[in-house]
Amino acid sequence: MTSSITLGGIRDVDLGFRVLEETKDPLLPSTRDMNVEIAGKHGQYDFGADLTERVFSFSCAFVADGTNYDLPSAAGLQQRVRALARHLTDANGRPRTLELRRAFEPDKFYLVRYAGSASLERLIYNSIGMFELELVAFDPFAYSVQEHITEQVLTTSPTTLIIQSGGNIRSKAVIILTNNGLNTLSDFRITNEYQIE
Repeated sequence: MTSSITLGGIRDVDLGFRVLEETKDPLLPSTRDMNVEIAGKHGQYDFGADLTERVFSFSCAFVADGTNYDLPSAAGLQQRVRALARHLTDANGRPRTLELRRAFEPDKFYLVRYAGSASLERLIYNSIGMFELELVAFDPFAYSVQEHITEQVLTTSPTTLIIQSGGNIRSKAVIILTNNGLNTLSDFRITNEYQIE
């Protein structure tokens, strides 16, 4: 099974490699549980939990170069390795944050960076390279590439606007207030209320 990813706006095949399969794509990230033992009480007191970072691990191979699908040479393989390393790091050689999009969910992205280590297994006279690419989203939530804009002209006071979010995580709305009339706005208040579950 082959898959496709986009890293920083560039597809895996354009970076010189192909994702063979996704080996680690958990339903949810691990939890960081907050609990404490209390003397004289069975079990523990539970303060809830937070989600930790989301880890992606991809099995990859550098693809053949040339127009007739010749096997890449050892030198060609090394050039592709260096090109991918340059893409994953900034000008100072530090891992940089990139948008990760997956082919089966093109309208969502994660902010990831390279983490851990990726050793290259060279096969067939050093002409084919197999490796595991590990990327970490320290913010474990996916973001939508679409934004929803709601425009409303307010002519009465007080006015209530209901803004719906398409996601399943509470998100802050960006509110821009513009005065279109000749009168100066004064004594206005914005109240942000979330429904309590």
